[in-house]
Amino acid sequence: MAGYSLQRGQVGEFVLIEGEEHAVLGRLIETRLPERDRLTVEPTHERDERPIPVGVVQLLTAVDLETGTPLRGIPISPRIGQHVFSAHPLVMKQVVEAGITPEAQRINLARFPHARDTLVSLSPSQLLGRHCAVLGATGGGKSWTLALLVEEIVRLGGKAILFDATGEFQTQVHPGITHVHLGGRKVDQNDSRRFLSFPYWELTESDLFVLLRPSPGVQAPKLKEALRSLKIAQLVQGMATNGLIRKSGTPRLPFEAACVQHGLALRRTGTYFDIGQLSNQIWEECVYPSGFQAQAANWGGPNPNEQSACATLMSRIESELASPNLECLFAPAGLESLPGVIEAFLADPAQRVLRISLEFLSFEHNAREVVANAVGRYLLGLARQGRFMANPVVAILDEAHQFLDKSVGDEFSKTDLDAFGLIAKEGRKYSLTCVLATQRPRDIPEDVLSQMGMFIVHRLINERDRNIVEKACGDLDASAAAFLPTLGQGEAMVVGVSSPMPLPVAINRPARPPSSRSADYENLWG
Repeated sequence: MAGYSLQRGQVGEFVLIEGEEHAVLGRLIETRLPERDRLTVEPTHERDERPIPVGVVQLLTAVDLETGTPLRGIPISPRIGQHVFSAHPLVMKQVVEAGITPEAQRINLARFPHARDTLVSLSPSQLLGRHCAVLGATGGGKSWTLALLVEEIVRLGGKAILFDATGEFQTQVHPGITHVHLGGRKVDQNDSRRFLSFPYWELTESDLFVLLRPSPGVQAPKLKEALRSLKIAQLVQGMATNGLIRKSGTPRLPFEAACVQHGLALRRTGTYFDIGQLSNQIWEECVYPSGFQAQAANWGGPNPNEQSACATLMSRIESELASPNLECLFAPAGLESLPGVIEAFLADPAQRVLRISLEFLSFEHNAREVVANAVGRYLLGLARQGRFMANPVVAILDEAHQFLDKSVGDEFSKTDLDAFGLIAKEGRKYSLTCVLATQRPRDIPEDVLSQMGMFIVHRLINERDRNIVEKACGDLDASAAAFLPTLGQGEAMVVGVSSPMPLPVAINRPARPPSSRSADYENLWG
């Protein structure tokens, strides 16, 4: 058998059932003895009788005997009396890899658990073309799978942007991989890490409201007006005095005309304004709507009640702008801009993977969630412009449950973290696909999971997680899902629309494993 070991009657074994035109491929999910034969296998049994075991086989797919190609579904069910054979690993390999993609252009993903010398490879279109979800409990091998995908994308000359939530993929050192960090600063001059900013003017108004938390009533509308005024101060030369739009007792018509003229620039993200003047501009906004009869076309004088109500907001803004944890947002001077780095990455054919580390980005005031969502929204904007049609890009999001199906902020100022959900729903037609990795499938929106064309499912113990995955995967039924809690480290079930059946595999060890090992308690304690 060319060195391949074949199982015989073991649960989990793949079998072939003969037919006239098609062979049916199935998996043995149960073996048992009839009650009458139970005593024949007892060690004390003296009579030489051979038991007749009963096996339950889950029918998976059919194979055309003439061409050897797999078929979707089973055209003709097996009849009683047809022979059942153990499926050779090379037969399984042929069924899984059937297609026209040359072997050199496939992703070398895994090996069969019962035949470790048989490689399982899938085409990038199968694995990544319709989005991919990597799921599994802690310690199941999820991070290894992501590291392997990164290495294979580099080897095949693809393009990917990896959002590293914890910094564990810093081990991916390769000339084609660029490492950058959001948040934090260099320790000293010898620190070679690249720390970037995501400038505040690339955030939406709702993002800024979440970070600055204005109260309803007076503060929220005054903050909205101040943001608009600071943008007009940059768009219309000569209207501002020392960077501020002075409103007390000044004519309203020129300002309102400028707002109409530059309405598009005021509504879109990316319009620059000086956030350092924000608290001062809020003070300027605290005026009466109009002057007395002789000056009805002007703004009125200062409104002490509004100034008093906005005092806490102005104090909070000054505190936020001075916070070292939010320096990458509100103090981008001296730091490279992430949008600029993304543009350079896309333009450089030698660069394959851009790793964006979020480990130093603070959770304070939901900054990490807001910024990651803003970067995803920026990528989707590039995709809608057709930037990825000639060179598809894969967005890999680790710890995806932190950035999906959440609304951050309070009831008066909140924003939905929907950027990566939108990428999953519409990114494929723009050649932007995503890989979502999480240990909590139940926290991923059902409509996002339903868009995943391929699932790599590691060990899942929680019953709710298994039920969610079973509902999202059309080809993963209860009998196949029952194997998920028993998977070992690095083992997974590969299920997808491009996979002819649920396939148990052992993921290949990446050349550069992530730094995700647990602490060595035995040696560190005591």
